[in-house]
Amino acid sequence: MSEDLLKAVIQLFAIVARERITDDERNNIKDFLGLHLNREAIKHYLDLFDELAKGSHDQPEQDSSVDAETAQFLDEWAKIMQISKQVNQALTMQQKLVLIIKIIELIFSDGTISERQENLIYYIGQALKVPRSDINELKNFVAGQDIDELASKNVLIIDEGYDEKPYPGPRIVEKNLTGLIAILRLSDSYFIKYLGISVVYLNSIHLKSRKIDVFPTGSTIRGDKLEPIYYSDIIGKFLTGEDTQKLTFTADHIFYHFKSGKAGLQNINIAEKGGKLVGIMGASGSGKSTLLNVLNGSEKPSSGRVQINGIDIHERPGEVQGILGYIPQDDLLMEDLTVFENLYYAARLCFGQLPKEVCAERVEKVLVQLGLSEIRDLKVGSPLQKTISGGQRKRLNIGLELLREPAILFVDEPTSGLSSRDSENIMDLLKELSLRGKMIFVVIHQPSSDIFKMFDTLLILDVGGFQIYYGNPAESVVYFRDIINAANKSQGACPECGNINPEQVFNIIETKVVNEYGRLTNTRKISPGQWYQYFKQRLKIQKVEHLREPLPIAQHIATRFQQIKIFAIRDSLAKLANKQYLIINLLEAPVLAFFIAFMVKYYNILMRENATYTFYDNENIPVFFFMSVVVALFFGLTVSAEEIFKDRKILKREQFLHLSRTSYLLSKITVLFFISAIQTLLFVVVGHLVLEIPLTEFRYWFILFSVACFANVLGLNISASFNSAVTIYILIPLLVIPQLLLSGVVIEFDKFNPKVTKPIGVPLMGNLMSSRWAFEAYMVTQYKDNPFEKQFYELDKTIAQAEFKRVFLIPELESRLSYCINNHSQWRSRNAENLSYTLSLLQSEIRNELSEVGEANFPDIDNLFAGKFDSTVYEQTTKFLSTLKQFYLLRHNRARDERETLLNTLTATPTDMARYEKMRQRYQNKAVADAVRNLNTVNRIVEFDGRIIQRIYPIYQEEHKPRYWLDFSANLYQPTKHFAGMIFDTLHFNLAVIWSMTIMLYITLYFDVLRKIMKMVENRRYRRVERI
Repeated sequence: MSEDLLKAVIQLFAIVARERITDDERNNIKDFLGLHLNREAIKHYLDLFDELAKGSHDQPEQDSSVDAETAQFLDEWAKIMQISKQVNQALTMQQKLVLIIKIIELIFSDGTISERQENLIYYIGQALKVPRSDINELKNFVAGQDIDELASKNVLIIDEGYDEKPYPGPRIVEKNLTGLIAILRLSDSYFIKYLGISVVYLNSIHLKSRKIDVFPTGSTIRGDKLEPIYYSDIIGKFLTGEDTQKLTFTADHIFYHFKSGKAGLQNINIAEKGGKLVGIMGASGSGKSTLLNVLNGSEKPSSGRVQINGIDIHERPGEVQGILGYIPQDDLLMEDLTVFENLYYAARLCFGQLPKEVCAERVEKVLVQLGLSEIRDLKVGSPLQKTISGGQRKRLNIGLELLREPAILFVDEPTSGLSSRDSENIMDLLKELSLRGKMIFVVIHQPSSDIFKMFDTLLILDVGGFQIYYGNPAESVVYFRDIINAANKSQGACPECGNINPEQVFNIIETKVVNEYGRLTNTRKISPGQWYQYFKQRLKIQKVEHLREPLPIAQHIATRFQQIKIFAIRDSLAKLANKQYLIINLLEAPVLAFFIAFMVKYYNILMRENATYTFYDNENIPVFFFMSVVVALFFGLTVSAEEIFKDRKILKREQFLHLSRTSYLLSKITVLFFISAIQTLLFVVVGHLVLEIPLTEFRYWFILFSVACFANVLGLNISASFNSAVTIYILIPLLVIPQLLLSGVVIEFDKFNPKVTKPIGVPLMGNLMSSRWAFEAYMVTQYKDNPFEKQFYELDKTIAQAEFKRVFLIPELESRLSYCINNHSQWRSRNAENLSYTLSLLQSEIRNELSEVGEANFPDIDNLFAGKFDSTVYEQTTKFLSTLKQFYLLRHNRARDERETLLNTLTATPTDMARYEKMRQRYQNKAVADAVRNLNTVNRIVEFDGRIIQRIYPIYQEEHKPRYWLDFSANLYQPTKHFAGMIFDTLHFNLAVIWSMTIMLYITLYFDVLRKIMKMVENRRYRRVERI
């Protein structure tokens, strides 16, 4: 209290005491000053009181129009208003109530009260904003000398209980108390008055009879023959008659073992009723957080039961949904959202049945309750880049649970990292909740004396999960001092100030053995097991009778569809609020597109005058297509790689709230797909504009979008599986590099190590790469489906396939046939195997051709095997192959003539010629055409596994020879794919494969397959280390 304020209060005392000043009045003022001053300063203010009281007898200057009494009243009223204004700005309500009590005691000190003094009490109360009803309660409490005079619903009586008359307020019977103790409750402030001759102590301070004292939080009333009466007992009696949710919470014989087999909790027992603040303390590694997780239902105990109103929360979790709240030690805030938005979207998720306006009102109410209204529109920020203080962050975390109003709240280390003032504010808030009937469990480390005394019950754990104390916090120091037989062991609090030092408890628990050299060893004097045995012998946990009242339904969470919508909006707003994230993700696509496109925009300037760029002549277009696929993979992975990792703490809370994981994942995928759609669209637009690729080709964008979506879900898998952002980003190159290598572009598939691939088709490892499917789709559709080539594709395909058969395949068969006739006489010799193999190959390939020309054209097909092959069969086969060659020659010439006719029609006039050339330059690219036709291959035909494989013209090859029903193997760039007995266009089939892979990755994400594999590997390694 400041000097000016104290002088104002003394002046107020002087006004009240103006009629007469007795020794009792001076003693009352001296007691009040003793609350705020040391002994030396008290005399100065008593002298000031005497001087002011003497001056108050002087009559004020009178106005001729008013009498003396009225003038005096006006003067006193003016002074009271002036002093009260100053007091209202400096004192809390409890301090103002203490001041009024002292004023009333001052008036009653001589046993009489004048009309003027009684009026002054009400005037002062009105000026100090204290309700008239509270003034009456205080006046009766000061004046009351027996139970009848003290009777009130706001006054608790502690007495022997011999009077059987009904009492309107709460009552505690204490047989060994002479007289009575009265406790008044006003505005959550408590005052104690003792009337009797017994020796009674309040926090080790002797209570004087008829004297009123503040009854502070955590207080204990003791006497020579009295059982201790705790603050929580008093509060519990007041709350019993109020309309609060009736709850019982019990934990019976709780044991918990980790998967490694190590004991986490050993025989924990708890029994509490609603309206209690329970502290959980213990050394590091004693199992505090584990106990909290078991009690809130997050972890299931190895044995034992946790019950609320008789309902086992682990066996029947649906019945306690919404009853339990949990505030972990870590932040649960969306850093890029405002304070209001964090609470608002939490409310929308928890109260799906409420309209948006009602949710907003509920949030505003909580903001006012938490004192966060002024910062409602501030972005929360990270703990390192703060925009709100640490205490405000803690209050906001508590607000996330206050929205739901759970009946039982579990809080893990709410004061860690906070200043002492912020810590007390947080604990005041939790204490207030408990006073409103909530049950609060708090894990706390190194609390101050004031915080320590706030707890109604204290549970202490020791290393190994042993319960070594359960009871009143104030008694804990006495309990442990008594066990070690310490000097003055009955003294738990400081007799002068009433402070309790919780560190004493842990200093006693962890006392070390001293060796013969006087040095502390690492061995404790009393082991955790011994402390547990003391606990079992000395303390008995009072049983509570389970209430059978139904538990209220505290929340109706949003439907799954609503959750998807809310999650998506919340995530989108967070991303939009992060300007750096937004700018980078929007600019990287056009910047990379421009850079890549500009660098690959090639045209030959050697030996050409006025050389200009054309899409047709650009040899780097396949490179651009490949880089586009790589960039899409990169975009998808980088934008998603940290998404679930950064939300992991929030996800744990939302799992506790029984929100849908499916809804969260689908919302995350929706937002990421939208971002990828924008990124790939910007990339395609910029890149194609620079390279003069027509923007009307929607399919190019959809290919890149599909790859980016695949990478999104792949990134979410690694984001959900690893516990370090550094590890996640290290993994991105490990995921991208195989996509580059196994795409078939950097190294052709037939030139890989023969141990991992075959010289034909695409190897299995290549088929697992989305880049291979995307690049093939890009190249095939660019060549086959562009407007220019569409005019000629069917004719070009006929010409190419006829040419291949006539120039490559049939000559090869003729060569193999000559080998057979030259060696058929030796079919029983060492060449017999080769001869049989060659004949089998001839039979297989000719049978394929018969499906084209008709089996009637070569009836001797079945004679092409070692036992029947002779010169006659040879001659018939030679004749058939010659006829077949003529057949393909005619087909080739006919298709070529049709193409020439079409070409002549399209270029009939110079205008048509210019249009034709312009269309070719705009839509077709020579490098792409060469690549998909594979004209540069050395081996245009190869033999493998009893088949002759076509290597040239894959873009025209539509023959499929599936080995089984689901076989889709084919050469790279084939225009169609065979699958399940049907033929699909390569573009559509490849896109379907990419999306199938994406769906498979979503399934692994949903079931957390990768994380479970990683955890299994870690557990195996951990067990191996333990065995060593």
